[in-house]
Amino acid sequence: MTTTQTDTITRQPPLHYFDGELGYLHSLLLDMTGQLIQQLEQTLHALDYADMETALRVIDRDGKVNTRHAHIETEVRAVLSRQGALTNDLRTVLLISKIADALEKIGNEIADFAARTPAFSHQDEAEKCCLLADIFSTGGAIKVLLNKMTAVLESRDSSPAYKLIRDSLHCETRIQTGIQRQLSLAMRSPDWLDPALDAMYILKALERCTEHCRKIAGYLILMLDSIDIRGHGPAVSRRA
Repeated sequence: MTTTQTDTITRQPPLHYFDGELGYLHSLLLDMTGQLIQQLEQTLHALDYADMETALRVIDRDGKVNTRHAHIETEVRAVLSRQGALTNDLRTVLLISKIADALEKIGNEIADFAARTPAFSHQDEAEKCCLLADIFSTGGAIKVLLNKMTAVLESRDSSPAYKLIRDSLHCETRIQTGIQRQLSLAMRSPDWLDPALDAMYILKALERCTEHCRKIAGYLILMLDSIDIRGHGPAVSRRA
């Protein structure tokens, strides 16, 4: 797989570092990311133990994620409405809005597949292991991606964002392998069809989460390094 060195990518004017209102927006993004990590952990637990009570709590808490997203959008509009803001600050605010949008979409995907928990409540342990192994593996990988976002937001160092992009591509390869495995299970017997289709549905939702994570990584790189990686292919390497 070829990579694009960042010194060949168009550089934007440098951004101001987070302070004042930008610092507050930054803290809201960090909190929203933390909420999603918790949501993902709880959903994987619910699937593992066929725990519908936990799944319902995840679905209910998605409203809190949406509320945080709405709060960020309100703060963004407030900053944009003020006169005298520097162009670079406005660009940062717009990127924060895009990141919040992508995080909200990840939250929706997690709540959506949490509702599939009952689909795996009737299998014995061996069958459930076959159905959920790829989901747990992929879910764990996406948790790592979200943790890398947290590391970027906490340290304001873009290095984990570049790693996030590379890891997200490996994650998508893993998902495609998992979908093929679920197709094989679905063909094994009629009893496997419905749960295997549910497993594929969840894997596709996780694939969309991975795509959103990669978009966020691009926004963070633009925000921190003033490097726009859009249009330069999926793999971007940072020159040491």
